[in-house]
Formats: sequence, structure tokens, C-alpha cells
Amino acid sequence: MSNYYSISFASILVVAVAAPAVAQVEPETVADRQGVISYTPADFAAARPNTALDMVNRLPGFLLLSGDKVRGFAGAAGNILLDGQLPTIKTESLSDTLSRIPIDQVERIDLIRGSASGIDMQGQTVVANVVRKRVDTFQQTINASSFIFADTGKTMPGWNYQATRRSGEHQFDFQLSRGVSMDDSVGQQGWRTAVDAQTGDGQFQNAQTEADGPVHSARANYKGPIAGGVFSANGLVSTDEMKEESRFFSAATDERYMSRTANDKGEIGLNYTHAIVPGLEVELIGLSKLTLGSGDATGASGASLSRFEIDSDAGETIGRSVFRYAYSPELQFEGGGEIAFNYREQQIALNIDGAPIALPAADVRVEELRSEIFAQGTWRATPQLSLEAGVRSERSKITESGDISLERSFVYPKPRVVATWSPTADDQLRFRVEREVGQLNFEDFISNVNLTTTVLSAGNAELRPSKSWVYEAALEKRFWENGAAVLTLRHQDISDALDEFPFAVLVDANSDGVPDDDDLDGQPDEQLVNGAGNIGDGTNDVIQLNVTLPLEKLGVEGGELKLESTWENSKVTDPLTGKRRRISGQRPDNIELKYRQDMPEMKLSFGFSWFAGWSERYYLLEEVQSLKLRNFYGSFIEWKPTSNFTLRAELNNLDPYRFNIERRVFDGPRNTSDLDFVELERRNSQVIGLIRARWSLG
Repeated sequence: MSNYYSISFASILVVAVAAPAVAQVEPETVADRQGVISYTPADFAAARPNTALDMVNRLPGFLLLSGDKVRGFAGAAGNILLDGQLPTIKTESLSDTLSRIPIDQVERIDLIRGSASGIDMQGQTVVANVVRKRVDTFQQTINASSFIFADTGKTMPGWNYQATRRSGEHQFDFQLSRGVSMDDSVGQQGWRTAVDAQTGDGQFQNAQTEADGPVHSARANYKGPIAGGVFSANGLVSTDEMKEESRFFSAATDERYMSRTANDKGEIGLNYTHAIVPGLEVELIGLSKLTLGSGDATGASGASLSRFEIDSDAGETIGRSVFRYAYSPELQFEGGGEIAFNYREQQIALNIDGAPIALPAADVRVEELRSEIFAQGTWRATPQLSLEAGVRSERSKITESGDISLERSFVYPKPRVVATWSPTADDQLRFRVEREVGQLNFEDFISNVNLTTTVLSAGNAELRPSKSWVYEAALEKRFWENGAAVLTLRHQDISDALDEFPFAVLVDANSDGVPDDDDLDGQPDEQLVNGAGNIGDGTNDVIQLNVTLPLEKLGVEGGELKLESTWENSKVTDPLTGKRRRISGQRPDNIELKYRQDMPEMKLSFGFSWFAGWSERYYLLEEVQSLKLRNFYGSFIEWKPTSNFTLRAELNNLDPYRFNIERRVFDGPRNTSDLDFVELERRNSQVIGLIRARWSLG
């Protein structure tokens, strides 16, 4: 472990020794820096954008990343900053945050590639910094929309109201919204078959599935000067519900399944930034959020009835401080620390035909106290070359109570080095070496049951975070003024990879707290179960290619073609068979092609898109599950007759896709047992329309 720190601090020292050679001068603006490209609303005037999100989606060569859903702020940030700062709210996505910023409030967006003075890159090599105007304004926005399913005629309406007020240095935002959550692979009758692997006999069933629910939320934000610094507060309360229904039936069978989930969430985030002396500032961040959740699932097959219930609550409290020192425009340092307390408490219960069924890890509370300290330096050696080096050290203590009583501690150093070389204004090479440490999902400590497949995923108290060394190189080429191509190559050496993992648990069928001993051998009975676990070392290779191609030089004025593509290939050793395979759930490819045509003289834009789809495979204890969806086609037309009104219509899933699920089920552990049956399920989708109107007042 000491080698990690030695490498990291040596890298920071390389940056620091440049300090005496650099004269202290007044910092220049971010937009003046090499490697920073600024875009104003005027640059996208032909597209007539409504919000900051519309601008971000049009940035050449830029792909919006929402960040990882992890605890704490470190590692959770995406690649968007607001006025140079990380948004201090985690429940809301970056897309939602950007969609609430009217275009009239955007002064510019700085696309920062590599690093820039006074900007916290949040571990990203490229970020977009949305800089808002400082002018007095009062704006109100109303959005109304509805999904329309072509074959069934079902509609799902939604709306939101937003008010924004800026007076001097004070800014207030408020929003009320009603949205929808849905599974768009439902609504048409499909089928399911089960074929006996030994006899070839099969059973055919018709299938119907549907899943949707409402999402209600209220948000309020404030930003302004306090005590010589800048203070911001963000608050959110929301509630969401989801109901999923499935039915499988034939002349002789009728199976019905229904699940419901409901979550109530609250969050508040605070941020205070203050310049202590010229060149030195401190940023203090605090956040607290709470989620109360419940759910139930029922399954009926003939005279048999099953019911599974979940009750949970989870919370997170974070305190973070960051000190930034700009020795000069070419040399900056940053250091600080973070402490976070997280917990999840969950109880589950399974009942079959009126009889309670004992489950392992059914009543568990998981707590984590995690701290992190960090230091890094950024040095722009020449206008073309910059170097960033730093180290983070993470310490966490995880305590489990209830059905499981266990306490463990982990300490992980996380060094990072990034080099950026820009030989010309249009070309840039970025290199990154970093040790990344994953976070454990608290839900993996608690058991769960899928009534449809009857698969038990047992909670595993012995989980360890996965770790990986990441080696990355990216080549960016800009052309034709607004054209860009970015090729990224990434290799990961993984240790303690997390995947599906068979492990033994004690059997307590009567739930009396005493393990069973049915064979009277004096040893507690054990049962092999499936759940999350560490399966050893592995690798993962990633190729990403993102291209923005303006078509004006090809004779199509106002046309633009975008390609976003990712290919991944992981290799781990299956803990049952000993064979090499992918990590469960990894999607080998993700390819999307978008065409957009702006017609400013008609105040109109339209476009088409193709998403290649995805496939996943899961390697469970007694079965292998494969999921596949291919070819999703979309289209839109948007008309903005005035600056205050926009009408948009979408027609998606134009060639309705088929969602296929395959289960290869064995009559025991799949490494030692014969194949029992193969189940195939097909869900047929339908064309989906969306109509949205937006009014802006003020």
C-alpha cells in the first residue's frame, strides 16, 4: 500500500516543483485557456434551444455523463458544472437539472478538455461548465406532455411548472412536476414457452405485461452572497410509484403476477464558497437525504398464492471541505476531506399458501461510516501540455446488524495521473492512469425473491468492494468548425470483481433462531444459495467512439449526424465452472446514431435516431438468463414559432421491437447438474407517441 502513496505523492511533487519557475500573475478567465472551447446560445441559434440541456446535447464531441450512483460526493459527480461548481443534489439527474435552466439565463458553456484554472474537474477528463448570466430577470415556464401508445390507446400525461427569479446576485428557483415512469416493452400480447430438455415436450402460454407509475416532485433552490462568500441551497421532496403486472395463460394454465413499489424521498444540499486570500478559496458542502420505501409482490398460479413484502428506509449525510490554491494561472493545488454516514434498514417476508417461509438475511440494517482525504495538483507546463496528479485515501467501516452481526473496515488509496497534450487547437491527446474502488450496494446485503422466476438472491455479509487499475487514452479531433471525433481506449485490471456468486447459508426452516440439523450429525444444515459476491480477478476492455458530423460541407445545410458508440469486453472466471466469461449484466455494445435537421427559416427542426439495442447475460447458481432487445427507431419534429412557445412531437419505436428473455434452468448447481428446461419469453412492444408543449412567460 505504501507504494501507492509513494507513486501518488511523487507525481504531485513533479507538479509542485514547477512552482518556483512560474511567476504569480492574475488568473485569466477559463474561456481564455488552451483546451477550453466556449459556446454561446448564438452558436446554436438555428436549433432554437429552450434550455441549457438543449445546448449541452448539441456540444460537438461531448457525451453527458450523470456520474456513478455511489455514496458520498467523491466519485458521484458527472461531467457538468454550474458556474464552476458541482450541483449539490444527488436525487435529481444532471439532465433534469440542466432542463430547468432557461436558455435566456445561459451566458455560455465552457467545454473544458484536460483542466482549467479554478475548475474542479471532479475526476473527469472533459467537463462542460454552464455559466449563467448575472442580470435581473423573472421567468415562468409551463410544460405539458403526454405519452400515447398507438395500439392500446393508453395515455400517460405529465406536466411541470417552474419559476426563476434573479435580483442582483440573488437567484431563486422553484419547480413542481408530475412525471411518469414506464417500461416501454409492454402493451402487446407476447408468449412464453418452456421446453423439457430431456423429452423435448413443451408448454406454450400467451403473455401480457405492463408497468408504469407516476412521479411527483417539488424543488427549490437559492444562490446568493452571504458573509463575503457565495452560498447555495437546494431542496427536493418527491414521491414515486410503480406497478408491474404480468399474466401467462393457456387453455390449461393461468399465472398472474403483480408487484408494487413506492418511495418517498427528501433531500437538502448546501454549498458555501469563500475566498480566504487572493488565490486561496474554501468550498464547504453539506448534504442530507432520506428515502422511505415499501413494496409487495403477489403471484397466483392455479390454487397456489405467493406474497413477498419489502419495507425499507435509507439515509445519507455528507460533509465535505475543499481548499483550492492558485499559485498562478499555470499551477493550482487542491486538497480536502469528506465524511459520510449512510444506512439502509430493510425487512422482507415471504408467504406461500398462507405459510411463512424463512429467508436468510431477511431483517438487516447496514451502516457505513466513510471518510476520505485527497490532494492533487494541476500544472500547465506549456500552452499545449498539462499534467494533473493526485491521490485520495478512503477509509470505511461497515456495520451489519439484525439477522447478521458483523463489522468490517477497509482502507484504500486511489492515486490518479492525467496528462493532456494539445499539439494544435483542433487536436488533443489525453492519458489517464487511476486506481478506482467501487462501492458496495447495500441491497446486496439483504435477500430478495423474484416470484415470477422463483429465484432467491440471498444477502451476502462478506462482500468487499471491487478494485481496478484503469489505463485510458483518448484522441480528440475537431474539424469543420463544429465537427468532432473522440476515440477512447480503456483497459481495467480488476480485483475482487463483483458478480453472481454461490455461497452457503445456515438453514432455519422454523425461524426459531437455531439452525436445523435434520440429519442429526451434530452439524448445522447448510443450503447453497445464489447472491452477489466477489469472484476474483478479471479484466475489462472498452472502446468508445463519439462523432459529431456537421453536413453543411456535404451540401446539407443545417444537417448534423451524431454517432455515440461503446464496445466492452470483460473476462472473469466463473466461480462454478472455472471457465472464462463476461461479467454478469455487461452489455457488449451500445450504439446510437442520430440525425438532426434545423430549418431556421421555417422555425422548425426534425430528426431521426437509431439505437442498436442491448443484450445482457446473468450466470446464476442454477440457471443462465439472457436478455436481448434490438433496434429502436425514433423521430421528432419541433416547431418554435416564437421565443416563448415550443411544440414538439415524437414518434418512437417505429418498427416495434421484440424483447426476448431466455432462461436455461438446471436441476441443481449448473456445474454438476443436467439442463432441466429452457424457457423463452417474448414481449412485443408498440409504437409510442409523445407530444409536448412549452410556454415561457417573462
